[in-house]
Amino acid sequence: MSSLMHKVIWTGMVVAVAGCVSTPPPTLQTGPDAEVTVDGLVRVDNAVVPVAYRKPDMDLTGYTRFMLDPVEIAYQKDPGGVRRSGMGFADENFALSSSQMESLRGRFQETVIEALTQDGGYELTTEPAADVLRITASLIDLVVSVPTEMSGRQDVYTRSYGLVSLILELRDSQSGEILVRAGDRRDPTRNTSDRLAAVTPGLVRSDVDRLFRHWADLLRERLDAFR
Repeated sequence: MSSLMHKVIWTGMVVAVAGCVSTPPPTLQTGPDAEVTVDGLVRVDNAVVPVAYRKPDMDLTGYTRFMLDPVEIAYQKDPGGVRRSGMGFADENFALSSSQMESLRGRFQETVIEALTQDGGYELTTEPAADVLRITASLIDLVVSVPTEMSGRQDVYTRSYGLVSLILELRDSQSGEILVRAGDRRDPTRNTSDRLAAVTPGLVRSDVDRLFRHWADLLRERLDAFR
């Protein structure tokens, strides 16, 4: 058999095997080595986000409405002390203005509400009840790697806009019992190469909103799965 034919057959076998491999479903850890939090949540393996915990006896089937707490945002460290280095920046520590912070908070909250209410989804309410799930979302450890005030006369290049972590908690609205806690940390930059790329305020906003939509859609998918 020629080396070329051997290579073709081997490649086909690899593709066929890879196609049969599926992602294992999320499973709750059990046994003496299971990770358990102080509030009784157990680690979930193979979750759709890197860190997920839930109550072992969790049942979300009765929840048809939800309350959404105001979104909290916190920096990883206090902004300041940024100095320019070539076309990039030596310290990733830019500060958002108060209006930019409010815009970020509002856009995330609106994205979550849209994802949960569309297509026969969940009703939004402000009052606790037996069928109401309370959702608390926090955007923490925020690192801003690009100037928050960009001049049209100055080109800005970067490899990354920064990083942000989402911490999400689902709890019973009446008792306050936490049922799920999950966390994910991401760079919203669409450019995945290691090269410096030009950046504009519009591009940053678009990529950040895309990340928000990804998180909101994941939340809706998981709630639907449990329901």
